Amino acid sequence: MPKRHHPYAAGGNGGWSIGSNSLTAAGQSELMKDLGRQLQQKYQNVLKEPAPDRIRQLLERLERTRHGEDQDP
Repeated sequence: MPKRHHPYAAGGNGGWSIGSNSLTAAGQSELMKDLGRQLQQKYQNVLKEPAPDRIRQLLERLERTRHGEDQDP
């Protein structure tokens, strides 16, 4: 049985496009803004969820490091 290429595999776009190549710069900008609004609306509940403990700890450590306070080895 031949191997199937997964469309989201690294190194390729799977041949799909949103068709923005023929848009003007302003049109592409508006398309990206609209896409961002749609994604934000769809994932609004996820964005409101608190970060998992491990991610929160890593972010706190990063913040301490930025301020020269990190004492972890």
